[in-house]
Amino acid sequence: MTVPVQPAARTSRGISRPGDTWWLLGAATIFLAQQISIRLVGSHGLQGSARRAVFVGTTAALVALALRFRRFWGAWLVAAGIAMNLAPMAAHGGSMPIDWQVLHSSGAFPEITADYIGRQTPDGKDVVLERDDIRFYALSDRYVLTLPVYGPNIYSLGDFVLFSGVGLVLAQAAIVLAAPALRGRARADDEG
Repeated sequence: MTVPVQPAARTSRGISRPGDTWWLLGAATIFLAQQISIRLVGSHGLQGSARRAVFVGTTAALVALALRFRRFWGAWLVAAGIAMNLAPMAAHGGSMPIDWQVLHSSGAFPEITADYIGRQTPDGKDVVLERDDIRFYALSDRYVLTLPVYGPNIYSLGDFVLFSGVGLVLAQAAIVLAAPALRGRARADDEG
């Protein structure tokens, strides 16, 4: 009797492991929870407190999730970037602080006026504050950048670290996916 041989699951050097799908589903759930909070939960009173609690909890969960994929070099940067964002968020009750002057001078969000100082933005995770009221200012949203297609936005230092990590993860995944084809090509060249 012949027992069929199943291909071995990719290990720590590969792209996926058993159970990775659940972790990726968890990331999608976290993103969905944040988007629901932003779009459907009010930013004032008890609803605002619940909304900010969701932001802090899901952001902390994203750090743990990124470290689950620590076999990717960039996952460490993703986790570090998220943690860098978590520090000012936690210091401001769950909202990412943004300097009113940076926001105003960027022109990125003309609908946000000085009336928002001290309040959470309606369609995001930010709280608009005066510079002197921001704890962890260096880690707050304060860098204006215009990206093709997306347009102008304001980012934090943690965002840039996170984006670098995502780039490294994608590069490593591309290398791992390309490796079998490259080995096959090298073998064919050696035999030919």
